[in-house]
Amino acid sequence: MRAHTLAATALAILTLAAPAHAQPQSGQTVEAIPYTTCDGSPWTASWRGDNFHHQPETGAGHADDHIDYRTWGGACWTAKWVGGQFYHTPKSGGPGHPDTILNFTDWDGVAWTTTRDGNGWKVTRR
Repeated sequence: MRAHTLAATALAILTLAAPAHAQPQSGQTVEAIPYTTCDGSPWTASWRGDNFHHQPETGAGHADDHIDYRTWGGACWTAKWVGGQFYHTPKSGGPGHPDTILNFTDWDGVAWTTTRDGNGWKVTRR
């Protein structure tokens, strides 16, 4: 009985210490990416057709035609899915550009590159 109680206590402690999100594995296709917004908030993004579904760490999510994200150097960019690729524009102004990849930082500040893979994201750790 005592061993069972100790095991249950250890499991409860490990569960509380687990991160709120599972970090993807490089080369894996995932349903949602854990990205950091321009204000530093942790969100996930998944696909809804050619739009994004954004979900905060807690609370209600929403659909939108763009994603505002922090890129590797910490700059804030926005991207839309247009004609089978991302169209990136710096939030600070300036010209945009099309590309098949999106470079973002996750909730832990880790740099990732992702491409669209059907209704998922193929992620590669930098």
